[in-house]
Amino acid sequence: MNPGIHIQKLNNMFQIFKIIIITSLFSMILISCSSEKVEETIMEKVTPQDKQLKLEDFTSIGLKKNKAYKVEELPKALSAYFGFIKFNEPSEEGKGKKVVEYELRIYSSHEDAINYGTGYAEERVGPEAKLKKSHNPRWKEGLRDARVCIGDQFDGGKNSADCGQPKFNEFYIYGNVVILCEGRTQEIAKRNCNSITSRLEPSLENQ
Repeated sequence: MNPGIHIQKLNNMFQIFKIIIITSLFSMILISCSSEKVEETIMEKVTPQDKQLKLEDFTSIGLKKNKAYKVEELPKALSAYFGFIKFNEPSEEGKGKKVVEYELRIYSSHEDAINYGTGYAEERVGPEAKLKKSHNPRWKEGLRDARVCIGDQFDGGKNSADCGQPKFNEFYIYGNVVILCEGRTQEIAKRNCNSITSRLEPSLENQ
């Protein structure tokens, strides 16, 4: 046999073997990542919960606290926080992992969260949100954190972005906590609310 032909065949076999190995490794990585994703239960917007939830119940499922707010002017609230969760799934834009910001308002009971928290939460979510002091919101803590910029930040040397848009477009009441959820639309915000509350369910069942 011609030595050159023999070497070419060996090279071809090596290339095929390399492709098989790379494909197998890639498949294993995909399977591993998908297996780590938490199965989500579809949650209701208002869900009673026997346990009185604390910040630690949220940090135990991955919430990173950025800020604690003063709650003297938030009736019946015990505490309030701003933070985020990095989920093991692609972002809505398809770039990197999904990172969602949340605002938590903790009350002493589920009833207080509903009766005293609903109206104040409605002031901070959706297109009618009161996100500036000039809008006369009843609770002024965290207004800057609740806004997001939409549009081109620079257009012909001028900042043309609209930085008064709501970051939170939905809220859920889970037990004694009002949870404001980030999302460009109400539908995305609902999914993000569901993502955090569905993770709380098995966590609390194991306690």
